[in-house]
Amino acid sequence: MIASGVFVGIYTTEYAHALRDRNGHTFKGELERIGYLRDSRVGEHPLAAYFELHIEQGPILDHEGITIGVATGAQGQRWYEVNAKGTDAHAGSTPMPNRRDVMLACAQATLGVNRIALGHAPAGMGTVGLVDVRPNSRNVIPGHVFFTVDLRHPDGATLLQMHREFESMIVRVAEQTRTELTSECVLDLKPTRFNENCVRLVREAAQRLGYRHRDIVSGPGHDAVNVSSVTPTAMVFMPCVDGISHNELEEAREEELAAGANVLMHAILECDRTSCGAQ
Repeated sequence: MIASGVFVGIYTTEYAHALRDRNGHTFKGELERIGYLRDSRVGEHPLAAYFELHIEQGPILDHEGITIGVATGAQGQRWYEVNAKGTDAHAGSTPMPNRRDVMLACAQATLGVNRIALGHAPAGMGTVGLVDVRPNSRNVIPGHVFFTVDLRHPDGATLLQMHREFESMIVRVAEQTRTELTSECVLDLKPTRFNENCVRLVREAAQRLGYRHRDIVSGPGHDAVNVSSVTPTAMVFMPCVDGISHNELEEAREEELAAGANVLMHAILECDRTSCGAQ
């Protein structure tokens, strides 16, 4: 969502270009490498409305046998980067009570993230998705761990409460493990409600075409979330098999992809006919 973030002014072009991946490659350098670096000014062309088609990336539509998801908005997200510092020490000669084991701290924090999400069920989500252990040796107690935390909820007040619980939990884990844990919130994405007129057009297109459909809140973030801040926006969801996404097993059925494309086309045509973006 960096590109859409730049388009709507959340990030500057310079910020995006300077971003580096874990191998040190810059965003600008990779755009140049694949021939996508251009001189056009970001956001210079106006948008009447924005419709985005996507697989659900979750199991609800597939498990309920529903062809079209009418996305009414997207849940909020908070991303954190956590650095845990302890002491490298030998695994065979350092007594357990003397250890400052940051892998233990990471494990306890991961359980804590899980408890926070479950404490705000069913909509609360919590994930530790990336862990970098150093020195990453089988016979050395780790002295540094970097890990990421992803908290999500469709209600802004609840997400803020989850944030406060997370901060308290990090302090508690550091004390219990005699380690140093510092966290930085690197993304604070508020819950989003899509434009009612555009959402209605998606819903009416599904009805008119005879597809089973239901309203749904997007779990993942999408470019539509960013673009909704500058133009009327809606999304069309299609099922993916067993809700599997971000995985090589990800699969969507051809007939359901076609249904999604049909709904997208009819919603856009009706938006153009009625100037829905101007309402």
